[in-house]
Amino acid sequence: MTKIQIDEIHFKNFKNFADMTLTLNGNDAVVSGRNGAGKTSLSDGFQWLLFGKDTFGAKLNPKPLDAKNQEKLGLNPTIEAQLIIDGKPITLTRIQEEKWSTKRGELEVVRASDTTKYFVDGVPTKERDWKEYLENLGGESLLQMLSNSAFFMTLNWAKRREILMEMSGVTDESIIENNPDLQELKTALGDKSIDDLKKILKARKRDIISEIEGLPARIQENTDTIASIKERIGDVIALEAGSVHYTQELAKAQEHLARVKNGDAALDYQQELANLRLKLTEEKNRFLSSGHLATKNLQDDVNTVEEQLRKARNECSDIQYKITLLENLISDKKEFKKRLIAEYHEINSLHLDEHAKDCPTCKQELPQDQLAKLVEDFNVNKSNKLELNKQKGVAKKVLKEDLQADAAQLKDLQESAFAKALDVEGLTLKLETLRKELAAEKSRQGTFEETKSYKKITEKVAMVQQKITNATKDISAQIQEAQEEADSIIAKLSEVEAKIQEQKTVDGLLDRINDLKKKDADLKQQNSEVERQLWLIDEFTRIKVSSIEDSINQKFEQVKWKLFDVQKNGAIAEMCEATFNGVEYNSGLNNGARINCDLDIVNTLSKQFGVSLPVFVDNAESVNELLPIDSQLIELQVTEDETLKVEL
Repeated sequence: MTKIQIDEIHFKNFKNFADMTLTLNGNDAVVSGRNGAGKTSLSDGFQWLLFGKDTFGAKLNPKPLDAKNQEKLGLNPTIEAQLIIDGKPITLTRIQEEKWSTKRGELEVVRASDTTKYFVDGVPTKERDWKEYLENLGGESLLQMLSNSAFFMTLNWAKRREILMEMSGVTDESIIENNPDLQELKTALGDKSIDDLKKILKARKRDIISEIEGLPARIQENTDTIASIKERIGDVIALEAGSVHYTQELAKAQEHLARVKNGDAALDYQQELANLRLKLTEEKNRFLSSGHLATKNLQDDVNTVEEQLRKARNECSDIQYKITLLENLISDKKEFKKRLIAEYHEINSLHLDEHAKDCPTCKQELPQDQLAKLVEDFNVNKSNKLELNKQKGVAKKVLKEDLQADAAQLKDLQESAFAKALDVEGLTLKLETLRKELAAEKSRQGTFEETKSYKKITEKVAMVQQKITNATKDISAQIQEAQEEADSIIAKLSEVEAKIQEQKTVDGLLDRINDLKKKDADLKQQNSEVERQLWLIDEFTRIKVSSIEDSINQKFEQVKWKLFDVQKNGAIAEMCEATFNGVEYNSGLNNGARINCDLDIVNTLSKQFGVSLPVFVDNAESVNELLPIDSQLIELQVTEDETLKVEL
């Protein structure tokens, strides 16, 4: 650990100190005196020496002031500290010197901006080397936290939390490895983070729930259709019995009709005609079966490729839409960045108007103190505008890395669009080829009526029918009666067969309902699995919260940190609140307890980062017993003493 102690520190023309030396010899000390005696100036002086700021990191004007609160001119604030760093002495000196100059063509000497000089062991040092020296010791932010007991708790809670989280040493991987119940997460995570997996699972859960919610309506729709069909067709067993009955009756009616038409002499011709018609049917079935398979397979291929092409075109359109949105976004960002850069250069080029330095009433140049204030205000205002310009760029995500990420995403989308376009082109060519093959196959087959077999058989049928006609005379009335009877039975049989066919539709609907119920069960199983993984993530988060807080709190003696807040809906919100005996630092904790909490924080951070600095504790008189720490401790106490009193 790097240990830094104050051996002696000398204040000259610094605030209310004209010439004052604080000798500590590396020891702890109590500095006491009444309010306004200069106790806080001791802490401010040490901070100003290192950083040019006051105890709480604010800009500090070290110049002594007169009774009218005006700077005393001709005095150069100086702090010189003899430090002991890891047992080795080193002297650091900071001097703020006034700078006076004569304007061209004038005799009067005017004051310009003060300059700051730095010395290390008496050797003049440039500002960047001075800052680099402090950076090697730990950096301005860390050194401020370790030299002012109350500084850490003045930081924004998010910054405090960031520092503490770096101290925990707890990782997602270590939590999963050390908890057998969470091992499944290792497989589920893959290369993803916990947050990414949680987003994926939540999106999947929404999709599953959406599908589950839509299934009851689809099942009910099929159920209602079945009920409607059953109500319309009636009893199926009775229908099947009716089909058998009407089939038998039809056979009798057709036999009777044949006898009437042909008479006994025409029976032989009738049998011959029946045989020819049977042969014609067989030939037609043979013709259809030989060509049907080829056309059916080709038609199925055409249907499949058409569906693939439709999906590919839709996907291509979706990707192109995303590309358009992203290109517009990138264009807007670049245009906004261009405007910001122009605005930045415009602000940066601003200079204080020379006429502003003259009094608007008397037209003479303003006094030096007002002129310095005018210059300072102008520079602060310009700096604020430049910072605001930078923050706009950060807020609108127009930084280089953001635009690079957008460009990378655009490139990925364009590559996807190109690949999908190739898919569309390939499927289009494939579909055209299949359609040509199907048309060629249908053209090749022709129709059954064009075949030689059909023509030959139909010629024989015509000849037999003529023979039957010749053999049948004066029986037209009997034929008409027998035909009407057969037609009536055919109509009844057709009605029954149609209803029986509808029953087959019911069987298909029942199969569909069973499929939907199976899908419902499968989706609910998937939802249960997603719920279980989300529960594992919540359990992981709870363990992580506890582990991080425990890991950090073990490093502190008195302070306990509350870094997470479990809300009513189960969500875990980030926070950073210090507590002592259950009382929050900023809500009800007395001043003495706060000071000891501050010392505990400084002591722990010193151990964590391996650096200890002299710690100034203001209002130390409000604490019965200060928490002992490993750093050099300078207590600042309010007493009735008119001048500062130092006790080692």
